[in-house]
Amino acid sequence: MQSAHRSSIDVKNSYDFYVLAFKEFTKENFSDAFLYYDRADYELTSAVNEAKHNLRGLRIHSSRTISFFFKLYGLYAVIYGVIAASIFATLIYRVSDVRLLDVPLWSSLFAGLGSSAQILTGVVDDLRKQGIVTRYKRIWYTALPFLSLIFGYMAYLLFSSGLVAFNLGSDERIFSTMFVCFLTGFLTNWIIDQLSKLSKNM
Repeated sequence: MQSAHRSSIDVKNSYDFYVLAFKEFTKENFSDAFLYYDRADYELTSAVNEAKHNLRGLRIHSSRTISFFFKLYGLYAVIYGVIAASIFATLIYRVSDVRLLDVPLWSSLFAGLGSSAQILTGVVDDLRKQGIVTRYKRIWYTALPFLSLIFGYMAYLLFSSGLVAFNLGSDERIFSTMFVCFLTGFLTNWIIDQLSKLSKNM
């Protein structure tokens, strides 16, 4: 319903029945609650169909209904994640030798690739478990790849400084560092949560 509302689809009737269903549910009147819930779903479906264009009796999707389905199933996030992953992969291939303050640029780019994978994985996980997207519905996720660039850079500094050390050869160490940077990007959400908790306790 939120996705439909944000797509400028009139969901007032559906919302009213959802409210009635919730009230009956709190009264433990489950039979009426189910009936109201079923009616709310019907009204929502009707509202989506009404938002379609009517072309000589044939209903075709409008910009509002397309936006609704994109938001409902996280297609905006999927497209963004695929584009971001493609850009980072291309940059890794083309500018792998560039260094910034003696830190290879690929450290940040692998983290960006990891954050793109995180977005795509989150969407797939939501669809697999819920049938709809619950996490990546708002625009905040577009900042993840950019934040991951910073985290990847810092992960390389931490890993190459010897504070986190593994007994590996030169080539193995490079690939391990790439993996650490990718994993850091993939864990961007978790890192943000930990830093937020840390800042609150300071």
